Amino acid sequence: MSTILTGKDAPLEQTLEHFTDVARRLNLDIIEDNWLNPTDNLWSVNIKEASCPQIFANGKGACREAALASAYGELFERLATHCSFSDYYLGDENANAEFVHYSDEKWTEITDENQDTLPNEILNASLRKFYTQHSSLTLKNLVDLQSSSYKRGVCSIPFTNARNGEVVYFPVNLLDNLYASNGMSAGNSDYEALVQGLSEIIERYVKNEIIKRGLALPLIPDGLLERYPKSFNTLKALNGGNLKVCAYDASLGGKFPVVCVVLFNQRNASCYAAFGSHPIFEVALERTLTELMQGRSFSDLDNFEEPTFDLEQTSDCENLISHFVDSTGVLPIEMFKNIPDFSFVSWDFTGSTHDQYKALRYMVDKLGFDVYVRSYKFLDIPVYRIIVPGMSEIYPIDDLIYNNNNQAILYQEALMTLPETQEDKETYVNYLDELENAQFADEASLCQILGLLPDAGSAWESMTVGELKCSIAICAGEFERALEYARFVATFGKHNLSLERLRLYQCLIKKLELKLMSNLKENDYSKALETIYSKKTSDCVQSHLDGNEQFFNLNATDLNLKGFLSHQALIRIYLKLKEQDAKKSGKKNA
Repeated sequence: MSTILTGKDAPLEQTLEHFTDVARRLNLDIIEDNWLNPTDNLWSVNIKEASCPQIFANGKGACREAALASAYGELFERLATHCSFSDYYLGDENANAEFVHYSDEKWTEITDENQDTLPNEILNASLRKFYTQHSSLTLKNLVDLQSSSYKRGVCSIPFTNARNGEVVYFPVNLLDNLYASNGMSAGNSDYEALVQGLSEIIERYVKNEIIKRGLALPLIPDGLLERYPKSFNTLKALNGGNLKVCAYDASLGGKFPVVCVVLFNQRNASCYAAFGSHPIFEVALERTLTELMQGRSFSDLDNFEEPTFDLEQTSDCENLISHFVDSTGVLPIEMFKNIPDFSFVSWDFTGSTHDQYKALRYMVDKLGFDVYVRSYKFLDIPVYRIIVPGMSEIYPIDDLIYNNNNQAILYQEALMTLPETQEDKETYVNYLDELENAQFADEASLCQILGLLPDAGSAWESMTVGELKCSIAICAGEFERALEYARFVATFGKHNLSLERLRLYQCLIKKLELKLMSNLKENDYSKALETIYSKKTSDCVQSHLDGNEQFFNLNATDLNLKGFLSHQALIRIYLKLKEQDAKKSGKKNA
């Protein structure tokens, strides 16, 4: 039996068989989790790799098998494009391998002559102007986190301009910091994947325009919805009680193949929107409905916001990012005006996936944007990444300057080895001064800024920059500064730290206060502190203040992540992917 889904170039059963076969060949142990089926024709699932749950994907579909195929497709697009690894440093051995990312990568060395400019081999003239129009972007801003190698320089990979065939090298760092997963896709065929990727970009572009500008959309008439019984019945099933679900034409007057479905929760006056895009209306509608409830049951529908008249709030970058991540951003109430800003247009497109891709390309061309495409076929699955500068960015371009994920790589080795150092107090004072001057937020996760994947339950897992500063201040004998940071950690960490670790900082605060208050004697309160915080905690804190221990169980590591078992599992999966790339290209994976 073969199940042919509209818009797909292979039967569903064949797709699943191929995807699971590729996972087996890569020795990936895939676990299915969090299956949800809140109503007929709405399925979603989460899959993850057993040895490294950070390798995960979510799938959705109108049946169980379609949701699973969707999840595998997302998994392989994230693996092939290395999106799953974009937030992590991948070790010194990998940074010095023949290739770090892909066999066709190109490196630009940073020299005294070029460090303040972008040389011609990176991007092209128009793109260099686009990415630097509001900031002084330099090569040092574009060193990627995965290699963290200023010595090696900037790594770029080739994309092809779909309009004229020009090959342009995009820095990996730029891709990681601006585009997230937008425009990534896997499919049964090249054009199926390309349609998926470009549809996604158009969907998010239109979604942002509607939310930023408060555009009012026309409802899709029931007469049209009834032509698609499965989706129409799903809409009816979602309506009821305090829930009202409306389907809108988000084509902006027939310009774009986009559908919007909004769920209104009258119990708490909140609402949230899902958007879906595909040249075939039936597919766009189904995709929007499955997106609406992906990873959600009816008990999860009270976690959204009331719509607002404040367009400044809805157009704020952080609000738009929230809509990208999980649709929890605020919607403008202008979207739901009695009189829409556009007339309803009954749009649809018939034709092959090749024809669909050409139609989508034409829409983007009319907007004046260039489409850059890269294929990733080393897993024997058609995977593509599409970049449309000016249209497909998820994060603001100035993040390359002010919020780059490489901001701490100069401090990597020093901070990773710091817990085992034995320095004099003056040296620790210098360390603390330097860390304060680096201007990392005290609440920032230390692992996140260093690109580390901590083991569950380790001290690294919850360690913040503020905690590290506190420990360094203790080593330096700077007890007033240590008290300042300890108070911050205890306040900020009330909802982030384990009770045991929170108790440790509460005890530390009291002992530091005793040290700094001349009218009190520490010995007078030793038993009281043992009673309040436990003898074990009190002894641990005292041992650190006396200089017998340091860094509160934070283990040192090296540039190959010794002792970080979860991070090592992540790297092993990365090396499997590089091995496949090396086989296809004939290059060495070392």
